[in-house]
Amino acid sequence: MRKVALVIAVLAAVVGCGAQPVPRAAELPPLPAGARPFDLYRRADVMLVEKADLSLFNDCLAEAGYPQERALGAEPDPVVPALFEPVISPRTEAEARKHGFGTPKRAQRAVIDRKEPAFLDAAARCEKSAREPLGDPHEVGALRDRYAELGNALVQDRVKKVQAIMVAHSKGLTGCLAGRGYPLKPGEEFSVRGDLSQFGIKPGSYAPARPVPVVRPAGLPASAAVVPAVPAREYKPSMAEAAFAIAFVRCGDSVGLFAALDQAEIAIQQQIVERHVSEFHGLNPRIEALASRAGEVLRGR
Repeated sequence: MRKVALVIAVLAAVVGCGAQPVPRAAELPPLPAGARPFDLYRRADVMLVEKADLSLFNDCLAEAGYPQERALGAEPDPVVPALFEPVISPRTEAEARKHGFGTPKRAQRAVIDRKEPAFLDAAARCEKSAREPLGDPHEVGALRDRYAELGNALVQDRVKKVQAIMVAHSKGLTGCLAGRGYPLKPGEEFSVRGDLSQFGIKPGSYAPARPVPVVRPAGLPASAAVVPAVPAREYKPSMAEAAFAIAFVRCGDSVGLFAALDQAEIAIQQQIVERHVSEFHGLNPRIEALASRAGEVLRGR
């Protein structure tokens, strides 16, 4: 069921074995003027590392006799996108009419689906050796995993604090919605995760996927399939969902929910990063150094 969009990112992160604990620091690293506390998370640096890592991996495959992945020109996936997205949507009537409570599905990149054993063996070797120009493969992998885990923790902490604000405003919000023709069932409490079924609303659907044709890389064996890229897909709300979303926006404004979220946003971010001060002090310099090496790798291509 479609849910009110409290943005939650789920990142698969595994803490590297043998990593040393980060010493606790007294203060957060400095931020430039105008920056927000979550800007301490070096997402641009991580994206640079991911791009270099993917390039090195594809170069390794090419040297092993599999240049087609490199020819496809894939880009890495976004890093912790939910960390910099609105905590709740829709916020305007225009958004409510156009998207309801939905968000677009992210674009999917083209990939080559291979199953031949020789390729799988080569890929396994490249997974272990390709990132050597960035540093010791085990240490690089463990650092990336720990930083992904930090990003995930920031997102989850933010969601909990936003949910607490929604709970504090739930009585006024549900009363307002009931006054606009959307009452909860007797005895039911408002869920901060916002299942539309609580209000008897039928959700919409996504626009059909329209894969983009991809030129098959030269030399690709017949046994390998090219899975085409799929552009981002818009969410189309049902008429009932759009109408309810408009009521939600009007109520969110009138009961002060949106104002409370906006007023608390910077303080929420500050409280969260202060909880992770030791991680930022220990990991950010290492991520920045890794990103510097990644930049050298990419400039040398």
